Amino acid sequence: CMQEAGTGFASKPQDPDGEAGDIALDSWVRYDDPEVKTFKLNAERQNGRAAMMGITGCLVHELLGVDALYPTGGLGGAAP
Repeated sequence: CMQEAGTGFASKPQDPDGEAGDIALDSWVRYDDPEVKTFKLNAERQNGRAAMMGITGCLVHELLGVDALYPTGGLGGAAP
């Protein structure tokens, strides 16, 4: 929250003349090439989707009664 409000150690307050959400300091890498920027945003989006699928898998295992982090064997809980 502090980062989003612009009060964090690596951020600045939102400038009314800047782009929305641009609160990073000048050392932050910004991509001027639209092709590189599109590639980087796509990679970030795909990583986010993969993370959501992983969490969804953990939730499904939990609903089935199997510990997703330490699976010790089937629905009955027997050792593998």
